Amino acid sequence: MSIITKQAVKWLALCAAAFVSSAGAEIRIGLIGPMSGAAAVYGTEAKAGAEFALAQLKEMRDKAAGEIRLISADSTGNPGLAAQAAERMVSSDGVTAIIGGMTSAETQAIIEVTRKAGVVQLSPLAQDNSLTRQGNQWFFRIAQSADDFGAKAARWMMQDHGAKRVFILARNDNYGISNADGFAAGLKELGGVEAGRATYEPAAKDFRPILRTVAQAKPDFVAIMGFYTDAALIVKQMGEMKMKVSIYANTAPGLPQFSQIAGPASIGTYGALYYFAGSVDTERGKQFVEQWKAAYKRAPSQYEAMGYDAMLLLAHTLGTLPDVKKATSEQLKDALLKVSGFQGGAGTISIKPNGDVERPLPFVRLGKNGLELDRLVQ
Repeated sequence: MSIITKQAVKWLALCAAAFVSSAGAEIRIGLIGPMSGAAAVYGTEAKAGAEFALAQLKEMRDKAAGEIRLISADSTGNPGLAAQAAERMVSSDGVTAIIGGMTSAETQAIIEVTRKAGVVQLSPLAQDNSLTRQGNQWFFRIAQSADDFGAKAARWMMQDHGAKRVFILARNDNYGISNADGFAAGLKELGGVEAGRATYEPAAKDFRPILRTVAQAKPDFVAIMGFYTDAALIVKQMGEMKMKVSIYANTAPGLPQFSQIAGPASIGTYGALYYFAGSVDTERGKQFVEQWKAAYKRAPSQYEAMGYDAMLLLAHTLGTLPDVKKATSEQLKDALLKVSGFQGGAGTISIKPNGDVERPLPFVRLGKNGLELDRLVQ
């Protein structure tokens, strides 16, 4: 086959089998995220990773995976639609757990449903600190909180790159503000200086007035806490204004669309990803990359890897229960709190008592030939 390899066809068939209901499937797991719209990459790629993991486990005849049926819903990134999908999954589909949301806003909307229903919710991507500060025993995540992300980013920036003065640009929403606050706290703790901070609206297109203020502050680094769409525009306009300063754009550089929008100005931009292929030097980590490449002839993205680990973790945890066919969300919740040192494809996962996670964080640099690993921070 010239376009799709036989191995890819095999995996696609297995993924389809994992997604479609099977006769003996009794454990229903929902997956909610944007499959269309501006944020579609978060949902479609996380879903692809989850399906890949489930297909692998079914082929290995994993006892829990054999009972799992995956049900997905498109939120379009809209919190209201995410909540409606969660209500439907809880009341009509009878799910034991929901993977989602992908953005912090839709994740919070889903929490309002899962907490009331007593259903486990596992987010692969949401970072907002407040999500695990609500005393909610049903919510877990495998993405590091904004505070953890920020503290590690500040330490990496100061210790590895000698930054002393940093100007923070934050998207005016839960994601941007939470990440900006977490980074600023880490910077302050290490003796760094916040040279300035400015927020911008999600729909903003012209950042030049803000960037003139940034230039006047003369920072060592500019830290952009936003989605790839706005972060790329900021970097592009910084290039047009010939601003010579190091740039950190959080997870945005991990997306090809970032460099497509930012153009040549994107070269040299730093970021921190949920996952960077090849950075996890464990047997499971190596196998994951090898198997994904065999199927799709490319490395897995950070969002595919996080979706993969979300499904892998749920299946593993369900498999630890006395009778997987009779597993309840209550049992799954209690078992997730015991997870420590679990080897995921994207790194080691340990769940904290509040539902947060401890896992490695890769920092990268966008070079002329693509992303390069700068450092893996444990």
